Amino acid sequence: MKNLTDEEWMMKRLTLLLAVMVLLGGACTARAAELYVHQASGKNNFPGTKEQPFKNIQKAIDMAQDGDTIRVAAGNYCGIMDKGQIKLNKQVTLLGGYSPDFSARDILTHRTTIIPPNKIDTVRQGGLFVIEQGKNKEGKTLIDGFIFDQGETNNYHATEGKAEGLETGMLLIPPNKAANSAGPTAIMPIMGGGGGPNAGASGDFTVSNCVFNNASNFGIQLPFGKGVFTARNNIFVANRMASIEVWGTLADPHAAKANIINNTVLFSWCRTKEMSDMGYGVRGMNKCDYVIQGNIMALSAFAGYDNTRADSNLKNEKTVALDRNLFFLNKQADMTIPGGGMFTRIWVEENFEDVPSLKVPTTKFTSIEGNVGLKTAEPLKEALNKAYLEGYLNASYKEVTSYDADSPANTFRRAMGMNQQGKIQSSVTMWANRYPLEDALKLFGAVKDFGAQLPQQPAQ
Repeated sequence: MKNLTDEEWMMKRLTLLLAVMVLLGGACTARAAELYVHQASGKNNFPGTKEQPFKNIQKAIDMAQDGDTIRVAAGNYCGIMDKGQIKLNKQVTLLGGYSPDFSARDILTHRTTIIPPNKIDTVRQGGLFVIEQGKNKEGKTLIDGFIFDQGETNNYHATEGKAEGLETGMLLIPPNKAANSAGPTAIMPIMGGGGGPNAGASGDFTVSNCVFNNASNFGIQLPFGKGVFTARNNIFVANRMASIEVWGTLADPHAAKANIINNTVLFSWCRTKEMSDMGYGVRGMNKCDYVIQGNIMALSAFAGYDNTRADSNLKNEKTVALDRNLFFLNKQADMTIPGGGMFTRIWVEENFEDVPSLKVPTTKFTSIEGNVGLKTAEPLKEALNKAYLEGYLNASYKEVTSYDADSPANTFRRAMGMNQQGKIQSSVTMWANRYPLEDALKLFGAVKDFGAQLPQQPAQ
């Protein structure tokens, strides 16, 4: 055998290395798979092909690898055994809205819904759709064309807070529950970050062309690591606390960015029926830079956009671009910022232009341009549920206190040095009632140039 020179050995090793790299590159390219899900015809022991799809979205996620695409046909999907929870720990493309044979895609015609029933074993913590990707992944995630609704899982009072023409009374918070319910309302977000070391999302993460309806505790409440979160062309209706809340989880205050673009966000309800706090459309959180453009942020019980969360480290200044949004009929403010006691309330038609000069703690507003306000719901009159709108505009809370100092019980309690007693009866005309899903879907394309438009289906 010929003895090779050092130079020949080097060339041979380089050739071998290049060959290995080509093989590995080819393997990586080939690994990006397509998986199919169809509730009616699928089985979880199928291979997940178009001809033999999986039955459950969760099964497809469990079998997928980062970079795969999961295509989901029309049907209602609620996790394995229909327990009302799906967990995503991969970075995949997840597309709903396919016809049963996967030949066509239209999210409003071939509806892919995630609407858990109210059963005794329905999951009631963590979230309906839980994201557990970790903080530092750099791949891409796309969730497009899904209709989320907690309206069937939630409990509603039969009569209290039932304005004329509504499907239900007010939302019931545990431990209260309806007499015919299998369990109390699940107080959890529709899309949440779960818990543990992998809680939340990272990378290039997009949610588009989806509906978030009747959330008992946030539409999207998501911790975010390194990367960009984008919510684009979605509908959010009748969500309690806030419709969208995303915050950074890393030490670097600019590692996370959130793009909130062309969403329709309506009827965000307060924490309690007393309507004392929360009730925001979009909430700007800490350690995250925001671009908020082209949205409808309206009919919130408190404010359309909340920017009151200030980082304790005054050097951690987040940036916010708030441009070309439509605000109307928010009850306390179009935007809230720190100051003025607890909050300073800002109205788009009065003082938005003054915000950049106010030196808002730990926030730099890079632009506030083109925002408009209306005093009526005229642009949405054909799409909104009119009974719900009227009930919301007239919603009120009251307390009636009864105290009789001379009652036998209070006379005795005074004699014994005990506290006096009275009764407080409270009532509300409307609070977080269920919004009809069919009407929520009408909001796509309801207002030209603002909010969610009719979905443009991405490539098959």
